[in-house]
Amino acid sequence: MAYADQISPILRATFELLREAGRPLPPGEVRKEVEERVPIGPELRAPNAHGQARWWAQLGFRTGEAASLGWMTKRNGWAITEAGVRALQEFPGTEFYRELARQYRARRLPPQNTNAPSPVPPRDPTPAAFEQFQQNLEYARQLVDGGRNLERLAVGSFDVTDLYRAAWTQAVAALDHWVTREIVDRAMGLALTPELPRPRKFNSLSIPVELFEKVHHHDEPLGETFRAHLERHFSFMTFQNPDKIKEGFAHVSEVNLWVRVAEVLTAQDTRNPITADGVRTRLREIAWRRNNIAHTADHDPDRTGQKTPITADEAEATIEWLETMAIAIQLALGDSLPEVSPDAIRTTPSATEAGQADRSRGKRTWDEPSFLQAVEQYCPADVRDTLLAVYRHAESHPSFHEYYFGEGAYPSVTAWFNLGSDKASVWSVYTGPAKSVLAVNFGSVRNHGASRERMARLAERLAILPGAARLRDQLESADYGKYPSLQPSALARPEAREIIIAALNEFLAGGILL
Repeated sequence: MAYADQISPILRATFELLREAGRPLPPGEVRKEVEERVPIGPELRAPNAHGQARWWAQLGFRTGEAASLGWMTKRNGWAITEAGVRALQEFPGTEFYRELARQYRARRLPPQNTNAPSPVPPRDPTPAAFEQFQQNLEYARQLVDGGRNLERLAVGSFDVTDLYRAAWTQAVAALDHWVTREIVDRAMGLALTPELPRPRKFNSLSIPVELFEKVHHHDEPLGETFRAHLERHFSFMTFQNPDKIKEGFAHVSEVNLWVRVAEVLTAQDTRNPITADGVRTRLREIAWRRNNIAHTADHDPDRTGQKTPITADEAEATIEWLETMAIAIQLALGDSLPEVSPDAIRTTPSATEAGQADRSRGKRTWDEPSFLQAVEQYCPADVRDTLLAVYRHAESHPSFHEYYFGEGAYPSVTAWFNLGSDKASVWSVYTGPAKSVLAVNFGSVRNHGASRERMARLAERLAILPGAARLRDQLESADYGKYPSLQPSALARPEAREIIIAALNEFLAGGILL
């Protein structure tokens, strides 16, 4: 019997189950129900080389592919999407599986080497990037399963929880390896498809003269030669920290990565929305724990000579979350590159260049985690909610350029935006034990081309907040050269976030409300 005839009924039954349920189902519940619905032969029930039932391992791979196409989601349980429902209706029988395989090959697998000398090149035995990622996560899951079994047997000859630590480390390594391969695959798509727009960082990749000569003078295949170079280039990088992951994918996409990933994850489970900084925070926590396991044997700083406790559920949740996030990254990046906007390739203004030069010399003290921690520590709940709403609004705005985290005694952050003719720092948040404020940087936007009318409208919109009634008069008397701060009494108002964000939207649109 053909493979499609064996796996197709299982895959189809899974999607029909999810359609009937109308809600996310835990994988264990899916497994139990599918086993009851579909006859599964002994060949598929037999364990694979890693001890897992073949049908269940294959279903994990196929549902991962389906999720990367948007046919289903795996966040907080398995659930079908509208695209998955349509596919069930449009492709009966084994055609459902065949269409999944066809679309996945067309949209997710790396491009073929069109310069290959042989019309039928040998098949590359290396699994595709996402398939290999899933395989590596399966190894991690098997470590968790093994630990659970040993715990039930009350094995005491060694610390069984070390298996969970090993699984955690394996899952992070799987993510690191997948990101590298995904970047290389997408870079190859750009190299072999000249009509696609190139991100700025892709255009700035260094190419050795030797590579140019191999392709130009010696007729070596571009695909093979360039891939080897990319693999060497990115093999020296580590993709565990969210900033490094975003930096890596910037070579192949202009997408605002973590904002878009947060949008994808929120759409998958609207009952549990997540923000871009929430995604980054979770990733940092996972990477920090991995480093603690790898470098200190998971030393518990609060208990001398003890390891930090870990459970099978914690390790399993980490594995599931990393798979879900990788799927969200694929969906965020899409099948092709978006058009590069002029703003994305303009030269950064001199003030920003100075900030970047300072940071490259290691002068920067604060970062996003320390800023978020300070807001949580120093701000009352109502002030904190307003500041975080303004902070998160920034990177979701199409005019956003970058955050700059300050170097003062307490954490601070400044948001830079494109104003049309130049870039400017529009607002800054300063935190501290005494109070936290939102400074609106009129002096900066004036110096970078904002008109008086545009600044006057911004001042008018903010003047309805407590303590800001005379804001426009004060700014006009100083020729808009001030950097006034909205105080906690204003930020604590329930309507503050809506007023501030609406005013910023109107200002950033050049006076036309978005």
